[in-house]
Amino acid sequence: MTALGGPAAGDARPSGGGATQPADEQLVDDIGRIAGSVREVVGAVAAIVSRVVDDEWLEVMAVSGDPSAGIVEGLRWQRDDLDSLLGGAETRGRLHATKHRTVSYVEVPTNTPETERYIAHHQGLLLAPLYAPAGDLVGVLSTEGPVDLAHPPPGACELVELYADQARLVLTALRHQDVLTERLRMSYAAQAVLHGAAAADGVPSLLDSVAARLGEMMRARGAWACAELEPGVLREAASYPAELADRLGAEVCTLLEPMIARCLEDGTTQTHESDRLLGRLAAVAGYEQALLAALGDGVASRGALLVFRAADDDPWSEADREAFFMLGRRLGTLTAQAKGRRRDQVAAEELLRLDAYRRDLVASITHDLKTPLTAIALNTELLESDGRLAEAGSHPVTAIRRSADRLANLVDDLLAMARAEEGVDPVTEVDLVTMLRDACGHAETEAQLRGVVFDLHAPEELRATVDQNALARVFANLVANAVKFSLPRGRVVLHLSRTDDGVEFRCTDEGVGIPPERLASLFDIPRRPPDSRSEDFPGSGIGLAICQRIVTRMGGRISADSTQGQGSTFTVILPADPAEVHAVQR
Repeated sequence: MTALGGPAAGDARPSGGGATQPADEQLVDDIGRIAGSVREVVGAVAAIVSRVVDDEWLEVMAVSGDPSAGIVEGLRWQRDDLDSLLGGAETRGRLHATKHRTVSYVEVPTNTPETERYIAHHQGLLLAPLYAPAGDLVGVLSTEGPVDLAHPPPGACELVELYADQARLVLTALRHQDVLTERLRMSYAAQAVLHGAAAADGVPSLLDSVAARLGEMMRARGAWACAELEPGVLREAASYPAELADRLGAEVCTLLEPMIARCLEDGTTQTHESDRLLGRLAAVAGYEQALLAALGDGVASRGALLVFRAADDDPWSEADREAFFMLGRRLGTLTAQAKGRRRDQVAAEELLRLDAYRRDLVASITHDLKTPLTAIALNTELLESDGRLAEAGSHPVTAIRRSADRLANLVDDLLAMARAEEGVDPVTEVDLVTMLRDACGHAETEAQLRGVVFDLHAPEELRATVDQNALARVFANLVANAVKFSLPRGRVVLHLSRTDDGVEFRCTDEGVGIPPERLASLFDIPRRPPDSRSEDFPGSGIGLAICQRIVTRMGGRISADSTQGQGSTFTVILPADPAEVHAVQR
């Protein structure tokens, strides 16, 4: 069970007190003017307009004159008192008159118990109940003071009824406005719940975020949420406020399964009135009212949302239940996405672990191969120095030496690949022109054998801060490849210059070229294009993959352009700012 501490996110306003949300000032002023006009028409001590708050309470909205017991706006009185007054009243049309009746008015500030009670002993009341066209009561217009309905002033009753009609229209407009205001508030609150859930990095944190905001949205004293981490397995729950976690655990989600199924099947919510189990859970949690919504659609995700109110709080309205149901559906989508992100994260971590294992395995195997290869090379040199083998013909020894060299080169390439994937060495400032000339020097022997010449275009000096050893391998690989794949008596053109992007190196050969379909995967698949002419060229075939990883680690990029049968051009661009290289290393 996960619990969140701190103050309640959004306590409910008890139905027994506290002023309603501010309504439109113009409409409220209209109510006040109506009350004043009615008081003058009948010559009353005071006139009062009350509005219906819920099934139990009426709230004083406007007072004109000097009523008994200091009745003011915001006080509430029970609808049962209205029914009692109407039951013993003298009636004329829509007006009702009573004498010497007592009405209790209460003041209940928001979120606190009842603090004061006002007992008004009215010497007479004139009552005009205000009904909406659908027949439901929206308010009451009343005057205080003796009223003789049998012999009223001429036209007084008719005027009072006209003013009652105006009051009814205003109260109906206020009711509609309050409904729209409440829906807008719930819409913003739901957006906050969904936004917090969308930012969560997993199901547990998503539920924590939802529970913390759910109370405010639903005007609830407590909120609880649960979900499956995986279909049919471990449950996770979160609650708000903190003490609720000690009463409702994640196992409660299993008890709610039948109700969750009904919510999904009927497309609605469940309350403590529709299911006794919810009433018992509310009691366990320390409340009286409970509202349940399914989290998700039962397929991609499954869970429950549960909110609580006290006995004196307003009951759940249809708008509350509808908004709660829709929130559960949307949160189900976000929960499924959070599960997917978590699965992706686990898969990515596993891939990284396997990749690290692969690199360690390659490095370990290649290091182990180094020792026997060195021994083979040394013993081959001893055999080549034996004059008797020279007289008998040294072809077998030469073949052994050549194979050992190829294996040694392969091991060197594998070690370079592992090193390139691990990172770059500390950078130093070097002359790139000198490094490029050294690369040409290493390939000079092969170039002379094939009749290939170098055409170098570079300044006298070009200094840059780079990983010297790694970049030297890139230069050596690209130059050696250019010579290897050039046709006899070909030319290798090398360009080295500084550009706006940094440093650019281009290596162009006049060789066999690369098929177009292989260019896209040239640096990803470490093998030479299956060209008939390239099969005769020795090498490990992973040189370009090594170059690509080194250049990427250094913050640069490498690309290839080729025409089959005419040659290829490889371009390397490195950042000029050493800070960029350091940033890549970190």
